[in-house]
Amino acid sequence: MGFWLIESSKRRLQGRLGRIRASRRYDTLLVSDLTLVTEKPAYIGDISCRFNALSPHLRCAINPDGPCETCRYYDRKY
Repeated sequence: MGFWLIESSKRRLQGRLGRIRASRRYDTLLVSDLTLVTEKPAYIGDISCRFNALSPHLRCAINPDGPCETCRYYDRKY
């Protein structure tokens, strides 16, 4: 009985997901559109450092609060 309930739930879920996929139109979203909407910088911190996370949310794993100018772990990557 338990196996039948699980399989029935899976079939219902797959049917719902299929209907959602069929009814929605997915548009391509450009990265530049996201930066205009959020109005956040693309990266924070010094991107020339080897440890920079290249993220708008996290500076780096070693010194996440910054500042990069006085960080003793700064390592220029180029």
